[in-house]
Amino acid sequence: MRGPTTKEVLDTQPSDLRSNTKTSLAYLDIRKKILNGEYKTNQIITPKSIDDEYKTSNTSTQIILLRLAGEGLIKISPITERTGSNNAAINEYRVADLNIRHRMSSTRQSGFMSDVTQNNNSPHLEVKGLKPLYADAEIASLLNIAEGDNIIFLRSYQYQKPGVLVAISDTYLPYFFSPLMPELDKPDTDLYQLMFKLGKKPFWCTEIVDVVHSTVLEREIFGMSTDDPSALLKIKRTVYNEDGAPLSVDFLTDRGDIYRLHYSFPLFASDIPDKVRNK
Repeated sequence: MRGPTTKEVLDTQPSDLRSNTKTSLAYLDIRKKILNGEYKTNQIITPKSIDDEYKTSNTSTQIILLRLAGEGLIKISPITERTGSNNAAINEYRVADLNIRHRMSSTRQSGFMSDVTQNNNSPHLEVKGLKPLYADAEIASLLNIAEGDNIIFLRSYQYQKPGVLVAISDTYLPYFFSPLMPELDKPDTDLYQLMFKLGKKPFWCTEIVDVVHSTVLEREIFGMSTDDPSALLKIKRTVYNEDGAPLSVDFLTDRGDIYRLHYSFPLFASDIPDKVRNK
């Protein structure tokens, strides 16, 4: 489905909406103003302004804002500076950007850092963890090694701008990467170039994408409000050499309200090398 037009959305009311109540009428009016552009993208809508204009109760106002957020019309963020009228508030409510094409586009055609810096994106990457570990059963299976074997773990954070975390990458590598740990500790390192440096030849990758609700821990890490209904994208990427042997496994967690994933791939199975066709 390409997506409904603004008119189609306006003409369709939620089926569970109680008609002609003060709360419902206020919700529909604010919804209409957002969809028609009377409220501009990133404009702040305070609970007090709704209370004053529509004479709603505090509880009704919260219901209105959460319903609008659930439709993707309002963006909920935790307040970081408690000044003025926000002194008693815990959340800030802004009109969401309804154009998904304004999100960061990730082309999925290269490594984590080099991929997200395309398309005029200028993210900042920080290495948050780098250490040797013992492979658990899942990682051992994915890297085709024995459980308990030595591996390298690398965690990096990607910021859209200072203080705005948008992606976390957890990478698990075979232990043959250990001589290059100083290189892995650099945020601008190209992992696949390091593979070539080790005599490995990255050739193919597969990704599995899941859309999930964020946990309390993830909301805390990403600095999201506990009321924010935005989903996370969970991506498992496995990189193989020409023989289909795994060289790395990445677990990427991306904010679904900021990222778009752009894939390209062969249209016919005959164009996929036999050794990686079922990977």
